Amino acid sequence: MIKQFKRLSFVCLVVAISFFGLLRSQQLDIYREIARSQQQIMTVYKYLVTEYIHELDIPQLTSKMINSMLENFDPYTEYYEEKDLEDLNIKTSGEFSGVGLQIYMYEGQLTVVGPIEGSPAFRAGIFTGDQITHIDGVATDGMELKDATNLIRGEKGTDVVLTIKKPITDAVYDYTINRDIIAIKDIPYYGMVNPSVGYLRITNFSENTPKETANAFLSLMDQGAENLIIDLRDNPGGLLSSSLDMLDLMLPKGLDLVSTKGRTGRVLKDYKSINRTLLSEDIDITVLINEASASASEIVAGVLQDHDRAVIVGSQSFGKGLVQSVIAIDNSSALKITNSKYYIPSGRGIQKREYIDEDLLSAERTIEDSLFTTKGGRKVRGGGGITPDILIENNEQYPLANAIYRDGGFFRFAQETSDQYTSFEEVSNDPDLMSKFADFIKENEIAGYVDGENELEKAKEKLVKEDNKNIFLNNAFSVIENQIKKSQSAMLETEKDFIEKMLLGWFAFYYEGDKGRYKFILQDDKAVQKSLEILLDDKLYTSILSAPEEQQIVSVEN
Repeated sequence: MIKQFKRLSFVCLVVAISFFGLLRSQQLDIYREIARSQQQIMTVYKYLVTEYIHELDIPQLTSKMINSMLENFDPYTEYYEEKDLEDLNIKTSGEFSGVGLQIYMYEGQLTVVGPIEGSPAFRAGIFTGDQITHIDGVATDGMELKDATNLIRGEKGTDVVLTIKKPITDAVYDYTINRDIIAIKDIPYYGMVNPSVGYLRITNFSENTPKETANAFLSLMDQGAENLIIDLRDNPGGLLSSSLDMLDLMLPKGLDLVSTKGRTGRVLKDYKSINRTLLSEDIDITVLINEASASASEIVAGVLQDHDRAVIVGSQSFGKGLVQSVIAIDNSSALKITNSKYYIPSGRGIQKREYIDEDLLSAERTIEDSLFTTKGGRKVRGGGGITPDILIENNEQYPLANAIYRDGGFFRFAQETSDQYTSFEEVSNDPDLMSKFADFIKENEIAGYVDGENELEKAKEKLVKEDNKNIFLNNAFSVIENQIKKSQSAMLETEKDFIEKMLLGWFAFYYEGDKGRYKFILQDDKAVQKSLEILLDDKLYTSILSAPEEQQIVSVEN
């Protein structure tokens, strides 16, 4: 027996030595390859600096070479110089000077994820999905994300001109926006939307989010909330730690939350709920998401869905599930590098798509599964982003309302006519409000009123200069102008109810801030109303979280 044990121990020792020897050999091969590559890069760099016909700015050359190399990777892998390191602190400090835009590079275009609510960009009417083609006349094509951010930010009180291209119409507009101190308020509003249902709006995840959320939960429960609606729509994310701390408030201790996996699929970190939940299991929850809900907000929604703790309502989320680490290069620079992916309890990855140049990979990537199972046995979809349990479809189009909002017409009207009213109630009871607003739009030529009017004016000016006495041209322009006026009137009548709703929402904001605006707009919010229907029907709520049935599709008209 002893001989057998010794023989087995010897075999294990040989296997272990062989394994570590193989591992050591692989590591040495990698280091040798790195050394050869570094030598090639340094040789090219040396000859460029010493032999090129023009004398080069060495720091600029270094920065451009590094950034050029990183262009082949995802947009979240970035090189930070001293002037850029401020970006790393904003997410936790919650304050910066700028216009209040969340932006990213999508297929080479500088694109708006969303404006921060109440910010100058929000009031100007910049939407999720808008493309920023120029910043103060400087084209953004090929620009690094951090360079664009630095151009947009600036001293409080100064102006920046953003040239915006609309994603559907391809129309291009210049927005002159006055910079201000942007305080990132994670919870702009919470309150009761029903005697037994509380509502909580979270727009970002910073270090203050868990505490603010806990205070909001306690306040809502004190007001009689038996169920909760958590609104994460247009929430671009933020700190992972904040999303985990928030989940601790809703889930029992010891449950799987998030894991991160590296290049080989090996789990690097595995997070579990560690605190005693603040909410009783008797409190039912719905979570609202949309296409601009990303990162930490997707983690919260996905984890609650996987544990069957909440019904998810809305549209497919953004799909940002890459994890970054910050590595200091020296005292004035750092590398933020994507080194893993987020996975939620069902095993789903959140990342929607990859950005890396496939030619750089040493092996083919494995295709991940697309169908997963929640704790209670429900089937949920993978493949990136979070698919809601209840899908909300919005097929309505409001081109005139969007044009007015785009040029800040609603906010401007509220500002300029506020002296005519003493309260929001007085505004809402004014029978002439819409006729006043229609006159205001026409007199101030808000957004050219409809797409095409500005283009018509430019064409008219150009042609009239060449032949201002051409009776046929003059008649043609008159016919087109009359048709546009008819279209404007028809559009105003068609969109009247929606425009009036938006207008009153801005007056509510003007008089009562975020609280007043939310209280008003939530009354007709289809996702909120659907949530109320679910939360006030115990059987419906339970059936959604327990029956592996096909998802419901809800058509919505705003």
